[in-house]
Amino acid sequence: MDNLTRKQEMVMKEIAVVVPTIRPETISTFLDAWRELFNKHNVEFVLVDDTGKKPQVIHNGKKELQSDLVSNKCAGVRQLGFLYVAKLLPEVKYIFTTDDDCFPVGDPIQDHIDQLNRRVPISWISTATDIYLRGFPYGVREEAPVMLSHGVWDTVPDYDAPTQLLTPKDFKPTYYKGVIPKGIFTPICGMNIAFRREALPYIYFAPVGQYKGAERFDDIWMGLEVIKDFAKHNWGIVTGYARVNHLRASNVFTSLAKEVVGIAKNEVYWKGEYDEWYKDFIKKRKKWWEEVSYNIGRKEYQAIGFNFIPPLSKLKSLYGIPVIKCKKNV
Repeated sequence: MDNLTRKQEMVMKEIAVVVPTIRPETISTFLDAWRELFNKHNVEFVLVDDTGKKPQVIHNGKKELQSDLVSNKCAGVRQLGFLYVAKLLPEVKYIFTTDDDCFPVGDPIQDHIDQLNRRVPISWISTATDIYLRGFPYGVREEAPVMLSHGVWDTVPDYDAPTQLLTPKDFKPTYYKGVIPKGIFTPICGMNIAFRREALPYIYFAPVGQYKGAERFDDIWMGLEVIKDFAKHNWGIVTGYARVNHLRASNVFTSLAKEVVGIAKNEVYWKGEYDEWYKDFIKKRKKWWEEVSYNIGRKEYQAIGFNFIPPLSKLKSLYGIPVIKCKKNV
């Protein structure tokens, strides 16, 4: 082993790329397109294979990792990759996830990382995109750490089925590029997002794999809850800075079958009008937070100014702090 190889091995792998697939035969093409960037950034590549009865994580060989919180047969199966990162890749600081039919435009990995190292205003929005104009308070210009970077797509936009049917194929959307104001809802697409490790407990794709007619809303409903939680913690979200080339358009009628129920439900879920299914999603999301947050260290949270205090029962195992149980007064 030469000195260069040793040096490369010693470089801490701080970026994980999580990709779900139901088409493993396409992964070699995917890797060829991304190889230069994966080498440049020394990434941990985590593949979630959803072709069998149970999804498998593939990272340096197949790994057995199961969770009843992860729904397969939908794009949210990538959640298993997030769980793998949380439990088994403690050195990873940034998680980037995309799809197996998305290819780089420039260096989207670096574009995401640059955004995840910014502080931005979230309670004010500028009327200019590249400078703060007169009257914009100086005290809020670095108000919040960016915890999630939402990217966009060339070639095939992220349409729902009705929009895809009605929109000319040569139409090119103009994407918003900037900060999502605090608490303002926006559709979060899981095809091109990156987030800091500290956000892992909040990134929970809705388990819609068996929710017929809503299978394409895993990321959208994840986004609704992320936006609410980030607002509570004063964490920032940006969009439009990282691009991928999305080459494979979904069959519009297949998409419609997977959206027909979700479109109607989405009209009320964002308002807080929940049915039993969404209430169960909230319960599972809480369990995800409990399971994953214990794999995120105190230092990571304090570094961004968030005082994370786990339940007392976990303090001893996490930080070596003795737990004293108080007796009830009699």
